[in-house]
Amino acid sequence: MPKMSGFARFLRRVRAGQQFSLIITLVLVFIFMSVANGRKFVSFYNMAAMAYQLPVIGLLAIGMMISELSGGINLSIIANANLNGIVIYLVLDLLTGGKMAEASLPFIAAAVIAGFLTSVVVGLFNGLMITKLNIPAILVTLGSMTLLQGVNLVLTKGYTISGFPARLIFIGNGSVAGVPAPIILFAIVIVITNFILNRSSFGLKLYMAGANPRASKFSSVDVTRTIILEYILSACFASLTSLVMIGQMNSVKANYAESYLLVAVLASFLGGVNPNGGFGKLSGMVLAVVILQLISTGLNLMRLDPFMITAMWGAIIIIILVVRETAAFIINKINQQKAV
Repeated sequence: MPKMSGFARFLRRVRAGQQFSLIITLVLVFIFMSVANGRKFVSFYNMAAMAYQLPVIGLLAIGMMISELSGGINLSIIANANLNGIVIYLVLDLLTGGKMAEASLPFIAAAVIAGFLTSVVVGLFNGLMITKLNIPAILVTLGSMTLLQGVNLVLTKGYTISGFPARLIFIGNGSVAGVPAPIILFAIVIVITNFILNRSSFGLKLYMAGANPRASKFSSVDVTRTIILEYILSACFASLTSLVMIGQMNSVKANYAESYLLVAVLASFLGGVNPNGGFGKLSGMVLAVVILQLISTGLNLMRLDPFMITAMWGAIIIIILVVRETAAFIINKINQQKAV
């Protein structure tokens, strides 16, 4: 018993240390970008722009985090988001007879529900393939990503489709009492997700399934059902992301925001999510998303090459993995010496 108590205290210290390091990193990044870009970085216009942009990365990152809590990954999340937007367009176009901009609220609701159900079907497909056929999540979601990208291209013929109704655009581009609507949506989603992960039986089962699937089965946890629900929940975030992107761009396309897939994975690593499953805090994810948004905005203001920025995200992922594995190796060695 004392050993378990000591281990629990050690885990709490590690988690507290990760949160503190993320807060320090956030402050340092903000100071650096402010110095590098001057007043234009801290201007009201730039802060407002970041408030509109951050929810896209944030929703994708949380959806990615949820899929990783069982030791999996969801590479299809952005392709799913684009399909969701395309389905919304097709349903609206059908219901309004081509006069989509004049769509009534019931028609908009019907289209959004159709898009949501499409995303849920994709999540269900991923979950069933992973659990019933025992195919690694990275292969399943890579395959579904490629499939969805092809479907999106066929449905749009490669064109950008625009002209959505103002009520739908409001979700990603409107404001309430001066506060951007997307950031309000993101805040609501954070509260609900925090309850699901930390206060519900499903959240507990998900963490257990990621930490030790075999032990979870002996604890009467239906791991198969939990993982299927996990990928359905991850797909729901693709649907929410789609609504924000539609509002910000007033259009849909087969390959919008594909570079954000790398950023979503990076946010999960930076936020402290264990790629092997079983550990990851929502607060760490949110801090990581804010840090990455500050970096992205700051680098764009510095007019860096977009391709160089993408390469930098990949380099940061490698660095984080190397540092994390090195730290784990050192801690393991220390524990072995103490045991001796």
